[in-house]
Amino acid sequence: MIRTKKTEVHYGFRPGTQPVVVKQKKLPRAGIYSGSFDPVHAGHIMFALHSQSIAGLDCVYFVPERRPEKDGEPEHYVHRSVMLHNALQPYEQFRMFELPDAHLTVRSLHRMLSALPEAEYSLLTTASELLWREGSLPILYQKLPLIVAVASHTQVAEVLARLAKEKHPIQSLTFVDIGTKRVTSATVRMSIRTGRPVQGILPSVWRYARKQWLYLPPIHR
Repeated sequence: MIRTKKTEVHYGFRPGTQPVVVKQKKLPRAGIYSGSFDPVHAGHIMFALHSQSIAGLDCVYFVPERRPEKDGEPEHYVHRSVMLHNALQPYEQFRMFELPDAHLTVRSLHRMLSALPEAEYSLLTTASELLWREGSLPILYQKLPLIVAVASHTQVAEVLARLAKEKHPIQSLTFVDIGTKRVTSATVRMSIRTGRPVQGILPSVWRYARKQWLYLPPIHR
């Protein structure tokens, strides 16, 4: 039997002497902005734009809720979604996500995140959304960093006082000043009802709502 001599292969390094460099994967930052958007207006868009600038978001997902918790009987989901889709067209960094649930909850948030690209997500909300709720805040607000729209220093203090009462701390908090002169969905609906445009109403919303006879008393539809 002929034995073959094995030759050891040298790779030119000594074990334990080579530095290991691990580059941390930098994830994009994205915001989730849910609401009734009944209808969407310039204030919604400006809040998202300011959130991008202040919190360094790469994109914002607008999530129209089918049955919002506090807005009574909103306009039909399909109409609100169409108006929101049209309003977001000029902005490549804004996208719409169709939530199958009635409104955003912890369960639906997990389903949503599993369907979206991997990123560091924050939740966009307003001071009024946090302050109108009685009792403890939903667990939803504890799952993601919050970006909160405020209209004054007073609202900042009120939000901080509200959150200080919570048993479970918020991950992180970023305030976005949206100013006191702002349009609301209620003023937009009244504007469409009376046929008198107001500052902050989006042209695409005005055209669609007037064409579809939205926000008018039943007798005029």
